[in-house]
Amino acid sequence: MKYPLKLLPLINNPHTHNKLKGGRGAGKSTTVGKFIANVMSQVPINILCCRETQASLKESSYSLLKKAVIEEGLSKNFTFVDSEIRASSGARAVFIGLKEHTVDSIKSYEDFHWVWVEESHGVSGVSLNTLIPTPRTDGYFKIDLGDGIMRVFPLRMFIYTLNPFSFSDPVDLVLPNSRNDVQEIVINYYDNPFFPRSLESERIEEKKIMVQEEYERIWEGIPYDNVERGVMGRKAVEAAMNRTVEKTGIITAAADIARFGNDKIVFMKRDGLQVIDWKMYSKLSTQETARRFNYFAEGADRGIIDDTGVGGGVTDKLNDLRKAGQLKFKSVVPVNFGAAPKDKKKYPDIISEMWFNMADLLPTIGLPNHETLKLELVSRNFEYTPDERRKVESKEKYKKRTGLSSPDFADCGIMLFSSPKMFQQWDVI
Repeated sequence: MKYPLKLLPLINNPHTHNKLKGGRGAGKSTTVGKFIANVMSQVPINILCCRETQASLKESSYSLLKKAVIEEGLSKNFTFVDSEIRASSGARAVFIGLKEHTVDSIKSYEDFHWVWVEESHGVSGVSLNTLIPTPRTDGYFKIDLGDGIMRVFPLRMFIYTLNPFSFSDPVDLVLPNSRNDVQEIVINYYDNPFFPRSLESERIEEKKIMVQEEYERIWEGIPYDNVERGVMGRKAVEAAMNRTVEKTGIITAAADIARFGNDKIVFMKRDGLQVIDWKMYSKLSTQETARRFNYFAEGADRGIIDDTGVGGGVTDKLNDLRKAGQLKFKSVVPVNFGAAPKDKKKYPDIISEMWFNMADLLPTIGLPNHETLKLELVSRNFEYTPDERRKVESKEKYKKRTGLSSPDFADCGIMLFSSPKMFQQWDVI
């Protein structure tokens, strides 16, 4: 089996989740097809080959896998039937569209071992979260891929091949590289020793006529920066995370309060426009949340509290501490995300106004370099209302689209950098 050396980590160090990224001509899908064909010829495993939508086998990786079997000289060990490819070892590969399946219907594939998700940049967060828990087989097996080396592979493994579309593709949001069970391998045409001359001629011609951003995405696998009306661009967020801003001695703290069981409680603090500290908790009572925030915000000029829903209990407790003379910072500022905006001509609600306020401030602030914060900031989209105001998508829509949990870290950030002019009052009465 011949393959680009850039893909060697998939062979020598397979993870549970393996993301193969790159532009056209990199050899990602061809290599995966050959890899799976060789494994199926020796091991009786079940392979689920899928993509977001599949109206027919022509839209699946069936042809890719069949071609790989033939090119590897393994045809005598395989049978090609209507919707499956079967090996004499007992292995089989089936082909499905994820969008057509529900949590219940996908359970029929629980006895499958490996999953190949082709064109995974187009797979939704909902589909990924439905798919990933399905294969449940533990264990390992050893095989020789033709070079005399016995390699060990897990019985449960996912391979995602994609040409990234944006920096907030759901596959990266659901499976960030910070996870220990995820590896990302980036490969492009110039890493592929088998890159055909015909494609090279096509690449040269397209480079002459394509917009640079489009060429880079198609041929070099560089995602569009902010393709879908994102509130904040990735480059601007990363620049803020790599920036250190001079401190002024004016301290502001903020707290985003969890509403549901899996939501997080997040505290953040800044000195001037530089974030200097943050904390994250889960499943604290409102009393305990208020007590911890009181100490976290000690010395701050203001403590901004998410007063929506259960956050009102935190505000009340802090107000009690203020009346008793035990508040360790100057003033409590309750913020209700359902309130009206200050600038009603531009925004339909205050949360939209706060998000765009922070977006405008990005070139001047310093943020902590944290992967979760980055993902949440760059993945929140907006839409225009009928009267041309910018409205940030709801949390429910955001979670369904991305497959992520509530963007609590980002919400705390937008409160932390919110402008006093947005609120009618700053002190709890």
